[in-house]
Amino acid sequence: MSNARLLLIVLICAAPVLLVFDGLIALALVAGVTAAGMLILSRTMRPGEANFFLSVAKPAALIATVPALWMLIQVLPLGVLAHPIWTSASSALGRSMMGSISIDTGASVIALGQYLTLAAIGFWSAAVAVDRQRAEWILFSLMAATALISAELAANELFGLAVLSADTAPFERMAAIDSAAMGVVIAAAATTRTLERYETRHASPDRSVSVLMATFVACGVAFAICVGALIPTAPIGALVATGYGAAALGCVVVIRRLGFGPWGTAGIVVPAIALVAFLVADNSALRTTSFSLAFATETPAPLILMSQRVDDDAPLVGIGAGSFAAIAPIYRDIDQRSPPSTAPTAAAAVAIELGRPMLWLIVAAMIGVTVFLLRAALQRGRDSFYPTAGAGCLIALLFLFFLNAGLLGTATTMIAAATVGLAFGQSRSRTVQQ
Repeated sequence: MSNARLLLIVLICAAPVLLVFDGLIALALVAGVTAAGMLILSRTMRPGEANFFLSVAKPAALIATVPALWMLIQVLPLGVLAHPIWTSASSALGRSMMGSISIDTGASVIALGQYLTLAAIGFWSAAVAVDRQRAEWILFSLMAATALISAELAANELFGLAVLSADTAPFERMAAIDSAAMGVVIAAAATTRTLERYETRHASPDRSVSVLMATFVACGVAFAICVGALIPTAPIGALVATGYGAAALGCVVVIRRLGFGPWGTAGIVVPAIALVAFLVADNSALRTTSFSLAFATETPAPLILMSQRVDDDAPLVGIGAGSFAAIAPIYRDIDQRSPPSTAPTAAAAVAIELGRPMLWLIVAAMIGVTVFLLRAALQRGRDSFYPTAGAGCLIALLFLFFLNAGLLGTATTMIAAATVGLAFGQSRSRTVQQ
């Protein structure tokens, strides 16, 4: 099991490199490492841990299966609900073709493989994290990875590098901002963990106070790096998303320590609903733009208009996962030199590629998982910061989902999957179960 943990930590710590060198080769390497990790995990996991992991992972597996099945249906040449582009292709070629929902089956198969890889990383993280000590290693590796990404973002801003520039690498920059937003929540959770371990140090005489103090300083530095990178680079919407994710963690800590119970839970949920309602009511772009694009305030207007045309023409069943780049050249403006490879926001990409019903199903799933993790955090003992970190990151990502497309990056999704997996793995106490 130690080898599975070590390989997972190496993969997580490779996220800063994957952020810059994203692509098919990076996806293949991540998939290969993930397959090796899952193989090692299956051969070394103890029966007791396996039974506990299965009890925790079953609800998540049911949720994760739905998008995968839909992506698979999209690439099958069923003829039913096929995109009209296949009819045009049949007329042009002069022969009958059994079309599929996807207009680019190759890209959709790659997208399905990427999704399955990220889902596997989540379950891999959950399986490793059923042990408390291994969970701490994952938490600190996530903190280190997001801090390094934030340092890359800050260095790019400070020295004017082109690696994460808004002009030359806008997608990578958005992915870095989203990773830094999660880093704030993860570093705050790691800080909370260190404080709680310090408070309970008398129960573990072998726990070194100097090590706890050094860990606390490291967590504070990581938190400062993430916040310091976001303030000058992130738009106001991303800062609000980050603040709400971190506030959720802080609220859980206050509720648990002061014993507010249901009233404290309402203190998290009601302001969140009120903020969302205010943002929706105050956004005049909703009159002319779809909900999935209306909040992309940092995206150039021509790109928004082009994506809106694609969204208007996309059927309810979508055009196929990963197919936006294939259809974008048809809708680009005459003076647009090169079409974008993805939609301005992750929500728009999902709505166009998987269909609008799947978009709202995914949003509902994110909300449901967030509520589950918050409830688990309030019911847990001293390790409540694990599910709270997962819930806080999901809250931030739910906002960012409609603000930019950074969540589609390999590094960002890998960090998100590992964090949510960690949260599920520690959502219940094994002591209570036994």
